[in-house]
Amino acid sequence: MSDGARRQAGGRLAFLGFLVALFLLFTPFEQGGPNPSMFPKYFTAAISVLALAPLCFITRLRLRIESQLVLVALAMVALHALAVSPVPFHFVLLISLNICLALFIYEASFTWRAEFVAALSWLLVINAAVITVQALLFHFTGGPIVDFHKMVFGSSSRFVEDFLNIARFSGLHVEPGTYANYIGCLAAILMLASTFSGRFLLLCFMAVLSVFATNSGSSVYFVPLMIVLLAYLWRSKVRASHIVLLVLAVLVYMFFSGVMEHLEARFFERDDGSLSHRLEGVHAWVALSLEDKLIGVGFGADPCFRCYYQDIGMVFNLLTRGGLIVTLAFAVMVGRMMLANGPVLAVLLVLVPVNEKMFFYEAPIWLFFLFAMTPHARGRELRSRGAAPLPPVPAPRRGRDDVRAPAAALMDERPGA
Repeated sequence: MSDGARRQAGGRLAFLGFLVALFLLFTPFEQGGPNPSMFPKYFTAAISVLALAPLCFITRLRLRIESQLVLVALAMVALHALAVSPVPFHFVLLISLNICLALFIYEASFTWRAEFVAALSWLLVINAAVITVQALLFHFTGGPIVDFHKMVFGSSSRFVEDFLNIARFSGLHVEPGTYANYIGCLAAILMLASTFSGRFLLLCFMAVLSVFATNSGSSVYFVPLMIVLLAYLWRSKVRASHIVLLVLAVLVYMFFSGVMEHLEARFFERDDGSLSHRLEGVHAWVALSLEDKLIGVGFGADPCFRCYYQDIGMVFNLLTRGGLIVTLAFAVMVGRMMLANGPVLAVLLVLVPVNEKMFFYEAPIWLFFLFAMTPHARGRELRSRGAAPLPPVPAPRRGRDDVRAPAAALMDERPGA
């Protein structure tokens, strides 16, 4: 088999492995029945490992500085979970496996960048298509909402057909807010990993509008953040007309969907239950002693009962649970973001995990951290230099005695030949 054929076969294998692993990691599901468990988390991690295992034999990996910093953070989390505030050992293994999955995907993406971006893109297209079909079926048939999540995973999705006079769609995800959080993170990684093109811009538009279609509270946070991140990260490529068109599309949706009236009624005219529970979690941490805050509340039980502590945000969970030692490791990661990409882009990137309602150990958010620490401005400049097309080659003038092959003559005319 030739080198080209081997590379093509390896690319197909890499794309399939990335797509399966990313689909499972970015589409969390729950175990149905009266006794929910952590089985889906272990199942997702195990199947993702199996999907990515063949890449170990066709990919040369090296630990970049970004991966080394994440490993330091993992070591601090493991130290806290094993020695400071012990949790079951199998939970520590789950934490380690998820973060190592993010590391492997990140490192392998440098060898198989086209396949990785293609997997991200297809996953985004699939999610956007499903939630679009779900919304269209509901509006044109008059309901009920088709539960696509249940078709795939067997457990019911928590969409709402009429919550304060608006329908909330979840697509393939377990609930609308989950879609907004995970697809928002997926879109941010795509913005950081992909090169600029018309197709890339269309995918970003698709991500923004599909997140807003959930009509969730999280969409109000991630939609403007994605627009600003796209405009700043690719400010040399994105035209002002592109951003104006996207903003106009969002405003038209806001006007005709009634989402703003819904959110105003939800958060300002009544007591929103989930928001109240999250505030209770913040108050519970504030009430802790200084010693407990420095040590951390631990990675096991929440410091309060039914306060949705995990929903407060991934960064808040990670730092308050891990205390000072984990906070120092995270500060080094943020410093790397600022050193690699400047303070403005670093602040925009940190805003993504600040409001992510993921568990602190989930692979998607750590994959985002890895790409956020990568120096993208320099990488784009190098890629643009390397990918620049050669100037047109003028047709050579051949005399009567010039009997060289046309290809050889053309090669001599190329710059630097």
